[in-house]
Amino acid sequence: MPQPLLLFVTLDGVNHPLASCRWVRYAPNGCATGSLLGDAVTTPEAAAAEFTPSRRDRDREHRRGVRYRLVALEEWRQHVKPCLLGECTHQNAA
Repeated sequence: MPQPLLLFVTLDGVNHPLASCRWVRYAPNGCATGSLLGDAVTTPEAAAAEFTPSRRDRDREHRRGVRYRLVALEEWRQHVKPCLLGECTHQNAA
């Protein structure tokens, strides 16, 4: 039986299995507002389409400053998870 292909990505000079990374949606104030598994898509544009299917809505979000970034699991745990749980300081800065 063939083995599944294991893809790696380099983030900040460190190799990570793509399947262990997460795409994160960031609001203009830097607060993470959503995430999805890294192996679901391979580009920020594809991640944006997963989060926001409507092209018109994606264009509006882009103009507002919404961005998408692939992060390693360690960064997700330290910086993204608190935002998703409402435990960050970004909400006060919005």
